[in-house]
Amino acid sequence: MPNPSTPLTPSQEAALGLIMQGVDDEETITHDVAVDILTAGGFERPEAHDLLEQLLLKGYLYEATDGLRLTG
Repeated sequence: MPNPSTPLTPSQEAALGLIMQGVDDEETITHDVAVDILTAGGFERPEAHDLLEQLLLKGYLYEATDGLRLTG
């Protein structure tokens, strides 16, 4: 999953860790559930939305037809 050409900031790493703990590798989640996981982990809602978008843009998450999935 890690891609050396798209390194993560410490906040992005923490967000990815929370999402990885909150879902199974094969499970899909909605944007709202991902944001809820991040806010439960201590991020403010606007920051959680931003972090989720950054993880999508960097390829650590991807959007499937039924929701978000972890890559790798």
